[in-house]
Parts: sequence; C-alpha cells; structure tokens
Amino acid sequence: MITNRTWAIIAVITTLLILGGTSSCKEKGDEIGNYSFEFLPRECTQIITLPLRYTETPITIGDKHFITKSAEELNDGAVEAEQFILWVMTGEDDLKELRAEFPNIKNRNYEDSYENYYRWKGRKLTTPHMLALERQLDQDHRRRSSSARSLSSGKEFTNLIPWEYRVTGVKDFRIISLSPLFGLPAETSLNDYFSIYEFKPRQIISSRTKTLLWGYSDKGQITRIGQWLAMSPMAPPIVLFRLKSRPQELPIKTKFVTILETTAGTTLRDTLEVQLR
Repeated sequence: MITNRTWAIIAVITTLLILGGTSSCKEKGDEIGNYSFEFLPRECTQIITLPLRYTETPITIGDKHFITKSAEELNDGAVEAEQFILWVMTGEDDLKELRAEFPNIKNRNYEDSYENYYRWKGRKLTTPHMLALERQLDQDHRRRSSSARSLSSGKEFTNLIPWEYRVTGVKDFRIISLSPLFGLPAETSLNDYFSIYEFKPRQIISSRTKTLLWGYSDKGQITRIGQWLAMSPMAPPIVLFRLKSRPQELPIKTKFVTILETTAGTTLRDTLEVQLR
C-alpha cells in the first residue's frame, strides 16, 4: 500500500526533477553551439553507496540489433555476483542529509535531484570555479559529442547541462567486506577484485595540476583502481565498480564498506549490505 509519506516523497522528487528541467540555459557557462554547461564545483566531504544490478537488454530497430547496458536498483537486496555493481556518489555535507530525508529513492534519483535538492533548500554553491579546468571539461565533451550532433537534429543539446566536478583530491580509496571474501579475512582491501565500470562524468581531473587527465575524447579505458589512484585524481562525482570474478564463498550476505581518504586529511566511509548469489 502506498502511504501518505510515500506520496509526499514522490511529490517532492518530482518537483525537484521538474525544477531541474526548467532551469534557464544562460544562467552559467559559455553557450557554444546547441548546448551549454552549468559547472557545479563541490568539495568532497561525504560519500554514499548503493548496490545495483548490471543488466543487458537486446533492442531491435528495423534490421539493426543493439544491446543496451544499464545499472538498475535491487528490489530484494540480492544479486548474482557477476551482475553486482557498487555505486558511489560523492558530495558535500548535505549529501547524506538528502539520503536521510528521502531514504527510499534510488541511484538515478540521487544523481538527477542532488543539485535541485540543493536549490530547493535555498543554498548556493560557495566553491570557487576553476575556469581553466572548466574550459578543458567543456572542450573534451564537445570533441566527443560533435559527431553525435552532426547525425542528429541537435534538439537534445538545446538545454543547459548541469556538470558536476569535485575540487577535493583522493589520497587513497579501498573497498572492504565485513565478511571473509575471496579467501581473504574480513576487512581486507578488495581493490584487486573490483574493476571500475564507469565514471560519471567520464572525466578524471588531476588533484595536483587541476587539469583534465582523461575524458570523453580518450579511447582507452581506466579500469584498475590502482591505475586510477596513481593519477592523483580529484574525487569523481559518481563512480561504479564491478566484481572481476565470483567469490568462492557464495552465496553470502555481506556488508561492503567504501573508504575514501581525501587530500584534505579526512576519511569518508559508507556501508551497504547485499546478498551475493
């Protein structure tokens, strides 16, 4: 049964998403071509995590066949190990406030409504813009998207695009399990057993030089956690991880703790529980 509180949550989230869709496309950023960015720099002072399921869906359009890949919410908290995705979102001090106020919304809603929630609360970003970096981020995305625009009507690029980035560096990062996994004791780093599935946005910024290191215009992939850390990166707004193999302890219900140590000297943690099959 849908309770009054559930309807209230749905109404607020809907309002947040509508507010995001009605933003003026000339508030911030340089308008070039058919779209413009509103850059949203934030410090990284909190993280939240969620368990997701990797899915592939075949689609046929005429005589062409495609496979769409997505990360979906878990309805029962259980997932096949090879489909398990660990979703991590970084943000400022209001990130866990958003989750506490709306504990039942899922990853896509968090991603889409974070900035709108921020505005809904009457807050303004105070982190200074890195203008030289923002020009790099803009140019990187435009190089990727120029071919897509040439094949389309351009309508999908007529609105302002909120573009998140973080200004806090990552000193160390690890994922641990509170139960033994892969034959290792509990609370052992499992970085070698996870691969990076996706960065959102698909860009890595150097915490040392404040410049773009890797992005949309790069063909190579960054999949190893150690490889990523060696780049002295800024915290990503969102990053997703997948297990490389099935642990021998399956089936198992465990808690994964994600630990991010920042260059500002803080250690951020979040815990999720999942049933791996």
